[in-house]
Amino acid sequence: MFDLNQLSQRNHLAQRYPLAQRLQSATNGFGPGNRICGNWLLILWGALFLASCILLEGVTIASDPPLDELEQIAFQSASDFAQDCVVQIETFGGQEIVNKQFVATGPSSGTVLSADGWIITSTFQFKGQPASITVVLPDDQRKAAKLVARDFSRELALLKIDVDKPLRAAVPSQKSQWEVGQWAIALGKTFDFKTASRSVGILSAQGRIFNRAIQTDAKISPQNYGGPLIDLQGNVMGILAPMNPGIATEGEVEQWYDSGVGFAVPLEDVLERLPRLQTGEDIHPGKAGFRSSSADEFAPEILLSGVTPGSPAAKAGLKAGDRIVGAGLTPQSIRPVAMHSELKHIMGTVDAGKSMTFDIDRQGTRYQLDVTLVKELPIYREPFLGVVIDPLSPSNLPKVSAVVPNSPASQSGVQVGDVIVSVAGVALDDANTLDNKIAFVDYREPLDFQWRDANGTERTTKTTLTTPPEEDLEWAPVLFPVPNDAAETKGAKGTVQLPLGDIKNKAFAIVPSNYCDELPHGLLIVFADAGVQDQKIWSDAWEAFARDNRWIVVVAQSADEKAWSFEEVEVASRLRSYVSTNYKIDKRRVCIAGVSAGTLPAYVTAMQGIESYRGVWLCNAKMSARVRVLPAEPLKSLQFFVNGSEAALPEFVELAKKSGHSVALSAEELTASKMVDSPVIGKLQRWLRLLEAR
Repeated sequence: MFDLNQLSQRNHLAQRYPLAQRLQSATNGFGPGNRICGNWLLILWGALFLASCILLEGVTIASDPPLDELEQIAFQSASDFAQDCVVQIETFGGQEIVNKQFVATGPSSGTVLSADGWIITSTFQFKGQPASITVVLPDDQRKAAKLVARDFSRELALLKIDVDKPLRAAVPSQKSQWEVGQWAIALGKTFDFKTASRSVGILSAQGRIFNRAIQTDAKISPQNYGGPLIDLQGNVMGILAPMNPGIATEGEVEQWYDSGVGFAVPLEDVLERLPRLQTGEDIHPGKAGFRSSSADEFAPEILLSGVTPGSPAAKAGLKAGDRIVGAGLTPQSIRPVAMHSELKHIMGTVDAGKSMTFDIDRQGTRYQLDVTLVKELPIYREPFLGVVIDPLSPSNLPKVSAVVPNSPASQSGVQVGDVIVSVAGVALDDANTLDNKIAFVDYREPLDFQWRDANGTERTTKTTLTTPPEEDLEWAPVLFPVPNDAAETKGAKGTVQLPLGDIKNKAFAIVPSNYCDELPHGLLIVFADAGVQDQKIWSDAWEAFARDNRWIVVVAQSADEKAWSFEEVEVASRLRSYVSTNYKIDKRRVCIAGVSAGTLPAYVTAMQGIESYRGVWLCNAKMSARVRVLPAEPLKSLQFFVNGSEAALPEFVELAKKSGHSVALSAEELTASKMVDSPVIGKLQRWLRLLEAR
């Protein structure tokens, strides 16, 4: 019998006898430790080798055995070797719907990590907080399990059971030997506690989801979440998990089921974190608290526009204007980084509570700063000065058009016509804008402002900012520059029908009659209540406000007369793109809204594109504290106007406030047919005017 240790001899023989070369390629990667898969293919390889030799001597025998048959033998052998380390997991009780999504109620899979009963699985089965957990072993023993800890960064959960005899533990596959394109097999025991289901694919990519996962084109779904992804030796490469590439919201992974895009967490990474999980410590993604000046992950440098107050980055000494040129888990492991995407791949493996080192270029001087990442950044609240800036004034000398009553600016004696020269001793320019300088400060700490009045006299004030006002605020109309009558206007005015391409929805816009391209306008996009909308009612309610305050109001209608669907969320991005292309829009005053049935798609739109919207109006809302609210961050903070009589609304308002967002609440419902005379519309429009104030 041939010895698998004689690999070099086998390669030589395969080159000499081409008939045997096909099977040689099928057995590449079998090491001397594989006594199951290797021996089977070794016998077949030997037989084919002898057949090749006979053919060369002129003896006629049967043609080559089909390679696909040999592959199936290898797949089955690898699965048989690994399947005893896979267990079935049953859960009972708990919620069936979490965040308006059905969660798993049937069996799932787990992978045994140690002989004494430590089992890793996915979090998919536990989003509904089950009342009990049972592990079904391959010998049909049923064991009560305890949920010990979760890894929220990798969507994994650690279980512990008591055992009567040692369990068969997974054998790790060596990450250093993996090659993209090699065979990979996904196993699961959702349907049978004895025999694992099998889906064959390849290792498609490594270092996915910011270096936390590997990718396979094997079919991945709840039937094998928590099970192993194995190589042809039956060794475990990773644990199958419900991860997504970052374009879906939390929990939304069903669009990836059996799609050819599946993910597994490398087992080596799981074992590295096992001691922490065994103590009952949950693992979370680490956050540093700085913001890049560019939203493009592939921009040619990582220039910081600001640092969140009280964050690890702020405590370590990072500042706006710093350039990150390198990063690593230790000073010795620092790697150069030129793009934000490269930095994310380094930071993606660093959990909360762990430290890393940044190499900083600050005006030509290099620093190394150690940062300990955290689970959650300090609650951020948007600072508020209380001035409206003339939109035609230069960014380096913003001119005050209005002062909000009782605001920090008002209390500091700021007057209409004053110009801001510097903030915190730094002159303003295109990089250091007023918005950037204010956004990254702690509103509770005094800030130095240098002002220049209409006579050219300069003065400095030490002003303590506050948060945006939430009460209904009456204040004088803002005086805006008079547009040039001859100014060209690209878009149509009045009530304008908007194109939406290949979807069934319809939309119209109320564009003020005095619109001109010289002045930026606010944009309010409304998901109206389900059904056809009366354009005259909307125009009567909004035309005067739009004209006097430079706003464009867009009303989207549902495709179905009775309801909005989640798929229609894309309507908002299409409308925003079209209007922004044809009209001049003030990015600080882009607001998303929903009325009655439209509140849910409006809210989802706001959460998915929090950096694109500043205001959210939820009318006749039926929200609760169970919805997901993203925490506020600098330049990613929302101001809500919520009206309605739903009993659970105050809970949602409290949740939004705890997440750092500003919320104005009104208890009145809005009747669409009486929109013109509704007191809610007056309060709403006064709130919209405040969005222009810094």
